[in-house]
Amino acid sequence: MTPQNNRFFHNTHVRGQMRGVILAATLALFLLSGVVWAFAEESLHSCDFNAANPAPDDVHGYELYTYTDSLRTDAAIQRIYRKLTARSPLTDLSVTVPATPALSSAAPLDWGEIVTVTTPYTIYKADFVYAPSFLTTDMRYTDRESYENHALTIFRGHDGHDFLRDRPVVFFVHGGGWVDGYRDWYEFVAESFTGVKGWVTVVIDYRLTSDQVFVADAYCPDRVTCGQPDSIAHRTKAAWYPDNIEDVAAALQWVVAHVGEHGGDPNKIVIFGHSAGAHLVSLLATHDDFAVDSRPHIRGVVSMSGAYDLNTLNRLFWTPIVSQTFVDGFSNTDLLAQASPTTYLTPGLSLPSFYLLYCQLEAPSLADQALTFSDNLTGLGFNHDLSYLAGYSHVDEIAAIADIDATPTRLIVGWIEELLANRVYLPLF
Repeated sequence: MTPQNNRFFHNTHVRGQMRGVILAATLALFLLSGVVWAFAEESLHSCDFNAANPAPDDVHGYELYTYTDSLRTDAAIQRIYRKLTARSPLTDLSVTVPATPALSSAAPLDWGEIVTVTTPYTIYKADFVYAPSFLTTDMRYTDRESYENHALTIFRGHDGHDFLRDRPVVFFVHGGGWVDGYRDWYEFVAESFTGVKGWVTVVIDYRLTSDQVFVADAYCPDRVTCGQPDSIAHRTKAAWYPDNIEDVAAALQWVVAHVGEHGGDPNKIVIFGHSAGAHLVSLLATHDDFAVDSRPHIRGVVSMSGAYDLNTLNRLFWTPIVSQTFVDGFSNTDLLAQASPTTYLTPGLSLPSFYLLYCQLEAPSLADQALTFSDNLTGLGFNHDLSYLAGYSHVDEIAAIADIDATPTRLIVGWIEELLANRVYLPLF
């Protein structure tokens, strides 16, 4: 199915001169909003940062000043989501959510723990390690010392009598510019997919490429030790590309092998990523290295505000994180090409269906990345769809996934249902 004849393709697909106008306006907005956001949120961030005079070596300064509201997804999402839920509690949504059904005495209680949120299906979660242990210490956060990176959380639904079984699986990869983000910050994505639809949601961690994340060895078991002068000279940066994509591939392989034991259908896995996570899921679905072990198990790819051709990203905006993620940064054009999904689009390739989304207040380059990647897919005859999220920012679009009635969620759920040609799992009204 091509974008031109699919109901999910919006007429706001921008072409020609309008592309340049919108991107120029968007860049200007984000340059302004980044400074405003930094001033507004400075008191909420536990680092010494002066928005008016950011220090070049201040990593949090780069996040606040360079990343802006659009790219600094992780910490921003937590604050925005709290504000969103405060404004629009579940009881006020247009979808009527009943009280959670009481668990029967026969209900199995030996799997995971309950997520304390009111949804039609009770959500349970459990954590698993998907690959050999890899511990890191993140100097930016007090609760990420000797932290297990090779872990994932499975969310599954319970109908009051038993756990749901053989359900579609949404495999979610978070954003954060490859350098930031943890799976527990994104539990809210399960509220719609698992709590309302009854699907299994999997949220993963992967190794982060930040210059402030180190291998948790004898020199960095905790932040205090890692910051000692004797440790600084010996500590080891936790990751570079391709460590992140290799982790995502390993996590998917684990899910394929084990999700059937936890309520999911391994034949109905859709991978969904936002921002850097969108880049990673798109790369997983296209890269030749994963054509045998990963691609056959992917029914569809939902890529929200991803990057598809890394060499064409705006260098002024993206240099700080590209330099932390890829050895030699933008000067290593060969490596960036190897890490670009566009590189692997060739005639006759067998790909899963793609659903590309991008928003009105987008991070620099990402709107054009989506449009160009869509053009490339169309030119080669690959199945895909494209949606423009009017009125949403790079942060709002992912935070909205907690709300089953929000436009991004409705579009994604509808696309997945159509893709899987699956009977609709009705909420328990």
